[in-house]
Amino acid sequence: MRILYKIAFVLLLCMGLAVSTAQAQEQELPLGTALPMQGQSVQNMNGSSTTIGALTGSAGTVFLFWSNQCLWIDKLKDRVMALHNQFSGQGVNFVLVNANNATAFPQEAASVGQEQGYPMTYVVDSGAAFAKALGASRTPHAFVFDSNHALVYIGTIDDSPGDPGNVKKTYLGDALTAMVGGNAIGVPQTEAFGCTIKF
Repeated sequence: MRILYKIAFVLLLCMGLAVSTAQAQEQELPLGTALPMQGQSVQNMNGSSTTIGALTGSAGTVFLFWSNQCLWIDKLKDRVMALHNQFSGQGVNFVLVNANNATAFPQEAASVGQEQGYPMTYVVDSGAAFAKALGASRTPHAFVFDSNHALVYIGTIDDSPGDPGNVKKTYLGDALTAMVGGNAIGVPQTEAFGCTIKF
């Protein structure tokens, strides 16, 4: 009887690991995958409508999942603005995406986002459909698509979210430099760091 229990336990453990692995693989869109939901309509923070496909740049697109109230956003937004200033003139579009539940968290409302005055497009991901399609889980969480709309970078901004003075690895900036230069990205995937998206 004990042997049967042990066999059953091992089988359940294996099944659990298989499910866990499958869930982990589903968390983020695999590198090389085409940009999903390109025809999906989204609303700008200013109230106008557009589509995800219309937001792409000629040299590539950075979709950054964002928040109006996350403290990590406050620490990183100046670095993101610097990257936008550096690469937007090279055909790279930066798009901030708010997928948080604004009903439960009023500070995530479009009216609050509009007040931020960001120089790039800031859209509402109603129902977090786009976030779930990409596997976004944090704010900020970067997804970079190249000129062919293929996913080439996923992850964090750099290796020191809390202190810009300690940055040694500029992951997102390095990825964009490689992409616009037509070169392979040295570190195409890192772990996103920030507040969890409030689905």
